[in-house]
Amino acid sequence: MSRVDARSGAAGGSAEARRTLMRGVLVFRWVALAWMVTIAVIDAGADEFRREALAWASIGVAGAWTVWLTVPARRWGRVTLAVDLGVCTWLVVVSGLVVFEGEVVGGRAFFASGYPFAAALSWGVHDGTKGGLAAGGVLGLALIIARPLNGMPVGELPATEIRDLTGGIVNYLVAGGAVGFVSILFVRSTEALHRATGELVRERERAARLAERESIARQIHDSVLQALSLINKKGHELARLDPIPGDGVAELGRIAEKQEQELRAVILRDPELPPTGRASLRAELETLAGELDTFEVTVSCVGPIWVDRNVAEELTAAVRQALANIAEHSRASRVSLFAEVEGGRILISVRDNGVGFVYDEAALKANGKAGILKSMKGRMEDLGGSMAINSSPGHGTEVEFAVPAHGKPEG
Repeated sequence: MSRVDARSGAAGGSAEARRTLMRGVLVFRWVALAWMVTIAVIDAGADEFRREALAWASIGVAGAWTVWLTVPARRWGRVTLAVDLGVCTWLVVVSGLVVFEGEVVGGRAFFASGYPFAAALSWGVHDGTKGGLAAGGVLGLALIIARPLNGMPVGELPATEIRDLTGGIVNYLVAGGAVGFVSILFVRSTEALHRATGELVRERERAARLAERESIARQIHDSVLQALSLINKKGHELARLDPIPGDGVAELGRIAEKQEQELRAVILRDPELPPTGRASLRAELETLAGELDTFEVTVSCVGPIWVDRNVAEELTAAVRQALANIAEHSRASRVSLFAEVEGGRILISVRDNGVGFVYDEAALKANGKAGILKSMKGRMEDLGGSMAINSSPGHGTEVEFAVPAHGKPEG
């Protein structure tokens, strides 16, 4: 994902955040409209309008405007915001014209008591704190204008009515400013979430690519590269013969042909996916080898060799004990780990170039040496397998672990 894509994703997130907040304001509009209609019905029944037609016409405009804003694809731009503020400002001003003189304050200001707040909220959502405060200021000015229209000059207002007027103005300002502040925080949080999500997606894609590349590299190493090493070795051996036997050359050809087929299969093969509840023995051995710095360890496996997790843990523990013995006693500089599946068994070979020793199981038992007999051989026997040690002084040591490929046999 490019930086342009990241920026466009964050912009899309901020737009969606504002649309979400606008939907909340729309719900408020419908509630405020229903309340305004309810109060108008009560006041009309009590004959408390001096311009009833103007009141109902104003309510009708607010209702039509709310329906228009409810259209799903409606976009909020400057023109829409300006018209909305104009409708709400008119409702505040007309409240001074429709009720009897001197009654615009208190419980009579039903036009200015609810629905006009929607304009301050909408401006706050769209333009942040400054937009919300500006819209609240316009509505506050409309409150001031409504007083003279109701026969109450601002200069002659009593202290209680000045307090009510000031409280109404402050309410509009606080509503617009607070929602504007919340909108800024919400939008920034949404943009940050989209950026974080984008980074996570990119990291997962990168990890998947690396895992696939590593899988292919392992398969090539385990098959083709080892075969090429064998061809190189046999080729040098044949080169020293005179005459060169034809069957030896033919064998090299067969090996090369087989590896060509395997290489094509590797290229066309789907990425490796671990079966549920199983682990890659190759990966476990490579992790174990990476923990050591006492000597050089090379790991070779024919394929990933999927085994049950508990089997992988036991095999790894046995190999770890073998490596610990090598580090303590053999004075080896190189160790090779090789694993394969052959004849229904999983075979793991641990071979070193150390000083070697004489393997005497009876002597080990007599001396209470638990490392080889319990940590290594005992684990293999618990899995239904076996352990063999080939060693002699001065020729290194090879430990071979063998377990059933499909778990411990029954019986």
